[in-house]
Amino acid sequence: MSTWELITFTLAAVGVAFMFVSGIGIVRLPDVYTRMHAAGKATTLGISCILLAAGLYYGTGEMVRMVIFIILFFITGPIATTAMSRAAYRTDAKRSLVLHYDELAAAEDRDRLNRVDRRSLP
Repeated sequence: MSTWELITFTLAAVGVAFMFVSGIGIVRLPDVYTRMHAAGKATTLGISCILLAAGLYYGTGEMVRMVIFIILFFITGPIATTAMSRAAYRTDAKRSLVLHYDELAAAEDRDRLNRVDRRSLP
């Protein structure tokens, strides 16, 4: 086994381990916010390692494509997770949260007041 194959195997194994931990977190964590945290963080690292391993395995041309995919995933992943968490926050009526400090409540109230003020303008 050559050095490149060993590095490729190690990256793939680390990626699969992160994805496995993310899957366990999605199933075992108590609420939607901690589940999204597990899915967002561990999955990003897992996908990055697996894409790097695929890029090393298939060569230089594919490595450039995999790095572009990783950059795009690092850009779009947090945006998608934030959008899903805001949607979950807005639709959860009973708010059975594990949160100790609710920063989004003040922002939601401020946005609601701004919408009301804009409607009352002529």
